[in-house]
Amino acid sequence: MQPQFIMPDFVRNNTAEEIHRRMMNNLPADIDDMPGGFPYDFTMPAALEKDEFINYHLIRTLMIAFPQYAWDEWLDLHGQQVHLKRHPPERASGKVKVTGAPGAVITEGTIFCTPATDCGPSIEFCSTEEKVIEADGTILIPVSAAESGKGSNVSANTVTLMAKPDKNVMQVINPEPIRGGTERESNDDFFDRIAAEYENGLTFLGNDSNFIRWAKEAGAGDCIVIPVAEGPGTVKLVLIDRNGQPANDDLVQDVYNYIVSPEDRKARLLPTACVKLICGPAETVAISYACTGLQHDNTTNITQIKDKFSEAVHTVYAKARQEGILRYNDIRPLLNDISGVSDFETFLVNGKMENIRLENTEYPITGTLDFELGVSYG
Repeated sequence: MQPQFIMPDFVRNNTAEEIHRRMMNNLPADIDDMPGGFPYDFTMPAALEKDEFINYHLIRTLMIAFPQYAWDEWLDLHGQQVHLKRHPPERASGKVKVTGAPGAVITEGTIFCTPATDCGPSIEFCSTEEKVIEADGTILIPVSAAESGKGSNVSANTVTLMAKPDKNVMQVINPEPIRGGTERESNDDFFDRIAAEYENGLTFLGNDSNFIRWAKEAGAGDCIVIPVAEGPGTVKLVLIDRNGQPANDDLVQDVYNYIVSPEDRKARLLPTACVKLICGPAETVAISYACTGLQHDNTTNITQIKDKFSEAVHTVYAKARQEGILRYNDIRPLLNDISGVSDFETFLVNGKMENIRLENTEYPITGTLDFELGVSYG
């Protein structure tokens, strides 16, 4: 995460009023310096311009000079210095199961979708291959969301329609969640990769930090490295996407191809001594949170509190994965840090006030949030 920019000492005390006061003090003693006088009014515009130059343009110039404080296109330029590119938004992908007449052809580009609801419009998915319904009357068809972003992720059994009905198709369903849709990589996450690149350099040792860095460069959000997974010379990477969910098939393949580069050994990152690389999605452990007597003011509501808590607790999961333990005392303070929340009575993690142990292939995800409001104020 990018650190907070601290104003350098040499630019302090340079507001328009302070600059103008110094200008008036530097006037000869016999020149009128009273407000409304010609010298006073004539010099104030210059003080205003100097204030803007120092406190806006100069400060922004200092910030974009360093990746710790740069943003957007300026941070992208810092990424280019270490041969990194920001990850663009990605589309969710998965499979739908079609039931219908054996032998019927489902062409590439066929659109399947979720029903529209009061909460949002229908979400569309396009088939990426042409498939023929098999003799048993079913076929699994790979699909990709029509639009990128987190909004393209859907739960199992929600893709149930065809945009253009087909008389040969009787049922459409997605047996598994369709995942992998992500937003454009944030400045904080991109900076973390840039900082890791500066710290490690272009090393190809194949240690744990290298594998984690390579996986993130290929689009993963996090990576668990398991050495000697199937004997000497084998390494297994357990992958999480940038939403903190298990990697889908496309991301797993992208990470493998990026590190192994089976089509071009000159681009291979995997050390030659490594006989085999195995990539797969993480096993997730759903963590439930319960809070009673939640006190808040009128600047927030229960939905906003849940959203902010979910976002905050996600940042704790990476540390928990590294240590193999999700600590109760790392999570409990997150509620008090939410703007508008003043206090609460009880807070439980999986029904207890205890730490959660994680196996070496497990990654925590947020399950249910059972928050009960107490007294509101303000």
